[in-house]
Amino acid sequence: MSIFAISLVISILIIFSLVDVEEKQSTGGTLVRLPNGLIKGRISLTTTKRPYWAFQKVPFASPPVGNLRFRPPVPPKNWYGVLETTKNDITCYQVPSDSPLESEDCLYLNVYTPRYPTKLWNWSLPVMFYIYGGGFIEGNSLDHIYGPEFLLDRDVVIVVANYRVGPFGFLSTQDMVVPGNNGLKDQLLALQWTHDNIHLFGGDPTKITLFGQSAGSASVTYHLLHTESEGLFRGAICESGSFLCPWAYQRRAREYAFKTASLINEEFKTNNDSQALLEFLQSVPAKELDTASYQLSLTEDHQNRQLFQGFYYAPVIEPEHDGAFLTKKMYGQLKSGDFIKVPTLMGFNSEENVYFAYLTEWLTLAMATYDSNLDWLVPDDMNVYDVEKRREIGAAIRSIYTGGATLVEHAIPSVRYYSDNSFTRSIRKQAELQSKFCDVYFYQFSYDGKLGNFSFTVDGAENITHGEENKYIWRMYDDYYDNSDLAIFPMADRITQYRVQKIWTDFAKYLNPTPRSSDLLQGIEWPKVTEEFQYVDILKNLEIKRDPKNETYPGWMAIYDSLGYDDFDTY
Repeated sequence: MSIFAISLVISILIIFSLVDVEEKQSTGGTLVRLPNGLIKGRISLTTTKRPYWAFQKVPFASPPVGNLRFRPPVPPKNWYGVLETTKNDITCYQVPSDSPLESEDCLYLNVYTPRYPTKLWNWSLPVMFYIYGGGFIEGNSLDHIYGPEFLLDRDVVIVVANYRVGPFGFLSTQDMVVPGNNGLKDQLLALQWTHDNIHLFGGDPTKITLFGQSAGSASVTYHLLHTESEGLFRGAICESGSFLCPWAYQRRAREYAFKTASLINEEFKTNNDSQALLEFLQSVPAKELDTASYQLSLTEDHQNRQLFQGFYYAPVIEPEHDGAFLTKKMYGQLKSGDFIKVPTLMGFNSEENVYFAYLTEWLTLAMATYDSNLDWLVPDDMNVYDVEKRREIGAAIRSIYTGGATLVEHAIPSVRYYSDNSFTRSIRKQAELQSKFCDVYFYQFSYDGKLGNFSFTVDGAENITHGEENKYIWRMYDDYYDNSDLAIFPMADRITQYRVQKIWTDFAKYLNPTPRSSDLLQGIEWPKVTEEFQYVDILKNLEIKRDPKNETYPGWMAIYDSLGYDDFDTY
């Protein structure tokens, strides 16, 4: 049968709805039968007026409330009748937010497919499973932030899932009472759900690529370490985040668990009983716990110091037990090759924390504080506890950026310290270590366009801040920004957007960002990371370069190497 004839048959099937009643077009949308029951989605249009099918707020777990609070997620119960899944109006509780959409009953996901879901045709499209960022304390799957329309135009199925954040997802007593990592376990159950059910939406369960940004990217890398998940996905895209980033791991989780409880009940300033804490925090209203977590975020003597050493609520190393997500130090596990070896596209933006240079008064004060407390510049993962030794290392770190002068004298260029310490050092190191075992493709996003919604240039630093690349991936809108109509943006912005879309989706399809020569990608063949570290810099033109951030990276490596040991967790 010719391609034309096949297309004609499919069109007739869609037009006349010649499918069984469980999948037919109904007045309100499309019905699909899941193992737990029927759901009804909706039909919408991409920005190019192409139809797609959306199923939003689909339950992948039971509500994590009552005695399920601080516990791993469990699968959802069956429902009767038709479950309306036509809009997403729920987020998990967030540490800094007070939105009416917040709820503890939040474990839902969205599925978007560019092909009509039917048992009569196996579309077998590649699947892109997205994990949102937000420092493990905020984030959501709302479609005004993560609109899938651009990606759907390139024939992939998109899944975006909620997961618990803040204390609900990452509180831990660092023992078997509350082992922790429930937010990561939410992601895992959503991924398992996707693997088991995505064929019902035209997706191929053997072609799932994880991707995420910031804490979502760090989450993707954590999934590489959960070797029991082998087979659930075949590729990874990591935007500006790694489990090696200092903020992506919490060594002091037990302390923060009891601090959180003490803000509600002062008894826990002295009560150090894990079981008592669990029972108490399971009994308080969710909003009260949410408020306490926000108060905690304001109680640190120097908030930025804490955030750069690990967010208040973040992944932890758990005691060995059935169901544990992470039980070994991340650096050692990666270095030894004990991880899921899948092709990976990863990278960072040219100056992840350049936004701090925009806050000139704040930056000057912060640098003066660091000049007075050089030991604060030292990452805790170096395991240096002697104060004098920390000051020596702090001085060496400062010298990487100032040549020996004070940070205040070089306040603007010193914004690179924030970028390197939070993102670039760790991400490059992961790429180097991981590339010894599997294919790694590396990028730096450096294109400065109106579409990125942040344009700030300063001498001594580069200019693409954290999260700008997401504007080129997702359709987004709010009261201040809307990229739905690409026609209002300059042609160079649109070309860059088309390029990013092609790179990301071609990787999901072929596990290679440049599977064949493309005029849009200027004919480049993307190099794999080897000892000769080559990467692609996404500028107005695509450029193959070597050794990202080499002005500062070797200085950091010399300091780490001088320690004489490598029993690190983050790096």
